[in-house]
Amino acid sequence: MGNWIGRTFRKLHLDYHQPAWMEGVAGAFTLEEARKQAGMFKEAGIEAVEFFAYDHYGHAFYPSRIAPVHPNLKSDYTGLMSRALKEAGIRTILYLNAFTTIHLHKNHPEWMRRNEDGTMPRGAWLQHDASHVCIATGYLKEYFLPLLQEAVRRHEPDGIWIDAGSWMVEYPCYCQSCHERYKEDMGCELPTGPMPEAGVELDHPDWIRWRLWRRGLIAPYVKDLIRTIKEISPETLVAENNLGKYFYGVPKIEQGQFVKWLTPRELGLDWLSCDPVHFGANHEMIFSREGRYQATTGLPFDYMNERFHGWGEWQIRSHTDWKLEMATILAVGARGFFADQPYPDGTVEPTVYRDLKQVYSFVKDREAFTFGAQPVPEVAVLASLASNVLGPTAGAEWGRDKHWGALPKYRTDRVDGASLWLTEAGIQHLIYDEETLRNQIDRQSLVIIPDQCLLEEATITALEQYVEAGGQLIVTGRSGLWNEQGERRATDPFATLLGLSRTGVLPAPLHYWRADPNMAAHMEYGQIRLQAWGTAMELAMGNAESLADLLEPVDTVWRSEARERSDWRHYTTVGAAPAGAKVAASAVTLHAYGKGQAMYLNGDLFALYYLEGHRLIREWLTSCLDIMLPAAARKIQVRKPLHVEMNMTERTTEAGHETIVHFLNYFAQKRPGYVIHNEEIPPIYDLEFRMRMDTMPTRVVLQPEGTELVWDWDGEHVNVRIPCLELHAIVHIQGSNAKEEVACGL
Repeated sequence: MGNWIGRTFRKLHLDYHQPAWMEGVAGAFTLEEARKQAGMFKEAGIEAVEFFAYDHYGHAFYPSRIAPVHPNLKSDYTGLMSRALKEAGIRTILYLNAFTTIHLHKNHPEWMRRNEDGTMPRGAWLQHDASHVCIATGYLKEYFLPLLQEAVRRHEPDGIWIDAGSWMVEYPCYCQSCHERYKEDMGCELPTGPMPEAGVELDHPDWIRWRLWRRGLIAPYVKDLIRTIKEISPETLVAENNLGKYFYGVPKIEQGQFVKWLTPRELGLDWLSCDPVHFGANHEMIFSREGRYQATTGLPFDYMNERFHGWGEWQIRSHTDWKLEMATILAVGARGFFADQPYPDGTVEPTVYRDLKQVYSFVKDREAFTFGAQPVPEVAVLASLASNVLGPTAGAEWGRDKHWGALPKYRTDRVDGASLWLTEAGIQHLIYDEETLRNQIDRQSLVIIPDQCLLEEATITALEQYVEAGGQLIVTGRSGLWNEQGERRATDPFATLLGLSRTGVLPAPLHYWRADPNMAAHMEYGQIRLQAWGTAMELAMGNAESLADLLEPVDTVWRSEARERSDWRHYTTVGAAPAGAKVAASAVTLHAYGKGQAMYLNGDLFALYYLEGHRLIREWLTSCLDIMLPAAARKIQVRKPLHVEMNMTERTTEAGHETIVHFLNYFAQKRPGYVIHNEEIPPIYDLEFRMRMDTMPTRVVLQPEGTELVWDWDGEHVNVRIPCLELHAIVHIQGSNAKEEVACGL
């Protein structure tokens, strides 16, 4: 069988959580209905279907001897669906939930997660107290793994998809098992609550130790899942929902001691899979940035997009939206996984599959130009697994009015902001964890470290060697001031490389960036001082050249010279006190190191761009990019609107080396709030790009239409014009002669 996931582009997920009070569950789901649905799925182009064996409520949908069967289940939903799909030649994937149940607290209260006061909290989205199971208890060995064995033996699936597993682990738990295991592993008691907020977390080593220990339980749990399944059915593939993201890092812990952060490949899963939440989420943005990371992991991966805006509903979105989401999935190298929700009686809505047939026909036409293609490296954005799990969030940490100026902030805003800016700028980029970047660093034209506070020593050494050999590097904010376990380093690890030392944190919550005359001359709004909320650093300058000043806010904003947080006075509305005249430090510096150069940005600009999307921030970042990676040095230059996304892949086939360039026309309707619609997408005319190549190509074709494009060759670049971009354009450049062979296939 092999890893068929990488060859399967069109999957279906049937979401079927049923509360105990729901009557007539699977009441209309006969073998005849199952076969009817299988035929409808086949007609829609679906190649594999995921369906429920065990849901979030803790109900089995087949006659289980281990789990409670739904009290109102009228037929063997799981068994009938499995039989019908296999008869139709459609691959089967079983869904099982890991750590939620409304039943087990009655007979096994010792398995349930406990708050510090002894109460048993809810699990996931359930509205039932005592429904969250703890990973550290005997639940896995005594209940869930035997249930998994039963389901695999009974239904012989091609794949297993585990939900409510790893993403349910990292909550404080004070059950007896946690007390005993933590004392045995760590030699101390569990930390007492409340759990510190992200901004001060690194000042609480007891909680950092607990978080590493708790997340360290994930890898053995995943290993047990895989072993349990493979012992029965070695060819059954395994995925665990949401594992393998750069913000769900898993540490390896042995006998209470930290060993390393595991790359997704080291987890042992057969593929990475994700249902992006929450309600109405902007899938095109999520698929784009997360795909640019998971494409570097070496594993097949997929993303779910849904018929509805919110899980547990029966709305139907525009199939134009579905197509654009699927196009984004294909462009980043992922596979499709459409989600529907059957009605409680087990039937599905035929209209959904009428529209899905159009969407999956669209996907099928494009599969040939994505299979075996690998992402092209150009600009690397580092997403340290440690930094996206531990440490401070991004953006304004204090001083900004919490009501008028409040914005939701996450650690991921830095990486997400860097990717968003590069996407809008038409810059080919990928996102790497530390270990993968070290292995791929020689292929990068530029590396960006977007305020990744926790870094491994091996990464810092690799960056020094990279720049010394001629590489280009941008480092921002507090990057690397802590090691990968959250311990503060005694000195600045980047001091030699940056030509300066970060000696402390400046007291003000915001500063203003002022470009020097030379830098300002290359900026349309270079005369305007850039307001930058968030932490900035005191600097001891060495050999670095200053390109911009960091201005303090006016002195009078402070009540006293002590400049404590309590001394800060609010200045109107959101609280952005005006700029003063005093230079606190450099805002932008440049340092030649060996054959390369390193730039330092004194602040959290990438996070601010993600949170605010301000044109002045974009102009500053673009000006810095032009210094470090001028347009003439880039592999590809694109003339496009901000909302059009470009991604480059390549492969080697029997016909030779091929470069494949995707263009995506993202154009959301004006809507308040979080719900995104892309129903009417205006076409974009006369897109142009210029790509550096070793030799002249033989053909440049717009796919899947097969239309020969107008292009010319200047001896070093191919210049291509796309007359019209509607939703998704694939430019297939054939016959180029790459310097490196690119492996084809998964």
